Amino acid sequence: MTLRLVWASFLQRPARSLLLLGGYALGVGVTIVLLSVGGALVEQARDKELVGGGDLIVLPTGIDLETLKTGGVGSMFFSVEQSSLLYHQVLAGTRFEDRVAAAAPWIDDELLYLEADTGLVPISASATIPGLAERLEVAPTLVAGAWEDLDADRRWRDPTDAELYRSLDALHLPRGSAATDSTWAEWHYFNVLLPDSGWLYLTYMIAGEVPDGRWGGRMLATRVRPGSPERAYSRELASDLVSFVEGRPDLVIGPSSVTIEDDGTYTLAAHVPSETGGDPLTVELSVAANSRRYLPPVEIGGEGIVSGYTVPLLDARASGRICEGSRCLQIEDARTYHDHNWGTWGGVTWDWGQAQAGGYSVLYGGVSDGDPDRTATGPRILYLTDEHGFAGIFSIRRLVTWWPEGDRRAAPDSISILATSGADSVGLKVKVGHSRVTPVPVGMGGSTALFFQMRGSAALSGRLRGAPVRATGDGFFETWTR
Repeated sequence: MTLRLVWASFLQRPARSLLLLGGYALGVGVTIVLLSVGGALVEQARDKELVGGGDLIVLPTGIDLETLKTGGVGSMFFSVEQSSLLYHQVLAGTRFEDRVAAAAPWIDDELLYLEADTGLVPISASATIPGLAERLEVAPTLVAGAWEDLDADRRWRDPTDAELYRSLDALHLPRGSAATDSTWAEWHYFNVLLPDSGWLYLTYMIAGEVPDGRWGGRMLATRVRPGSPERAYSRELASDLVSFVEGRPDLVIGPSSVTIEDDGTYTLAAHVPSETGGDPLTVELSVAANSRRYLPPVEIGGEGIVSGYTVPLLDARASGRICEGSRCLQIEDARTYHDHNWGTWGGVTWDWGQAQAGGYSVLYGGVSDGDPDRTATGPRILYLTDEHGFAGIFSIRRLVTWWPEGDRRAAPDSISILATSGADSVGLKVKVGHSRVTPVPVGMGGSTALFFQMRGSAALSGRLRGAPVRATGDGFFETWTR
C-alpha cells in the first residue's frame, strides 16, 4: 500500500519528487563527509604515527571532540590563542614537567594558493617545528632535502631574553581610524621601589597623529617619599626629537631613552625638568627580569575603544641611580614593574593594579569609555603568575572601590575584587596606604574626572586548580571617579 502511494505521488509530480530526492541525497552525503572528516581528525589526534599525534590534543575553549565531529570542515579553522605562552609556561614549563614529556604546535590542513602558469592552485599545507616534532616522535620520514629548525623556529621554541622582551615590548603605528585620531598614545611605564621606602613612577610616551600628523613625545615622572611632598617632573618634545621604529621596543625622547640590550636587560635613561621649577630628575637604571613572569600582548578594548596592553616585566629588579639635582640615591636590586600600553584614549578610564603577594604576582584591569552610567566596556581580568610562570586567568565578577563616607572626591579607602574561572575563584582585597590624585578632562563637553594612583597592602585568597590560596603583600593600583 505504501509503495503504491509513493509511486502514485511520483507519477503525479515527477520533477518535484526528483528534486526532493536529490536534495535529500545531497544532505545525507554532506553529513557523511563532515562526520568522516571530524572522526578522522579525532583519530589523527590519537594516533602517534600521524600528524598532530600524541597523548593529548589542546583545543581552544569551547571546542570539543563532538564539535569536531559534527562541525566538520568549519571546525578545523580555529587556532589556539597565546599559543607561545601556553607552550613555554604550561606545556613545556616546570609546572607539569613530571607529566609532560614533549609538546609541539601544529598547523594542519591550512588552505594556501600556489601561483602557477595556469593560475592559482589551491593546496593543503601543514606545519610544525621540526625539533619539537622529533621530541614528540611524530617527525615525518624524510625523502630528500633537509627538515630542521630555522632560526625563526628556534626563536619561537627557545627565545633568548632579548628576543622575548623585544617581541613583547614592540612599539606600534596606529592603523585604520586610529591613524588620524589625535588621542592615540603609546607608552612604556615603570614603577620602582626605592631603598628610602619611597618609589618612582616613570613614563616614556609618544602621542598624537603618529607618524604623519601632529605628534610628539612626553616624559612623566613622580618621585614619592611617604611623609614628604611628592615631586612631579614632565617634559614635552616635538616629533623631530623622538625616535622609534615600529616593531622594535627602543624609544628615544630627547635626552631620555628606553633600550633593550642584547642580554635582555633594559637600560633606562631620563632627564626630566621639575614641574615646579626645582632641580631636574636624572635617571640611570639597568632593569633585569627576576623571573620570566609576563603577560603577552592582548587587546583589552571594547566597543569603540582601541586599547592594547602587555606586561613584559611582572617581576624585575633595578640597579643604578636616581638624582634630583646633585642629590643622588644609589639603588641595588630594587623591585621593579614594567608595562606597555597603546591605543586611543579619548574619554577612556580604567581600573588597574599589580601586586606581589607571597609567591604570586597579581595583575588586574579593565577599561571603560568614561560614561558614569556604563560599566567597563572591555574585558576585566585578574591574571596570576608564580615561580612557574603563568598560573591562571580569571574574569572579574565584582570590583568595588570603597570611598570614605561615600565621598568620591577623597582618596579611596580600599578595593575589593572577586574573580572566577570555572570552579576556581580568587579574591583580592586592597587597603590603600598612599594616594596621588590628578584632575583629568574626560568625556564629552570637557568634563573632569579624578585619576587616583595608589600604593597599599594586598591580600589574595581563594582556590586555584582546586587548592586553597592565601597570600599577602603590597602593590600599586589605579582608578578614576566616573
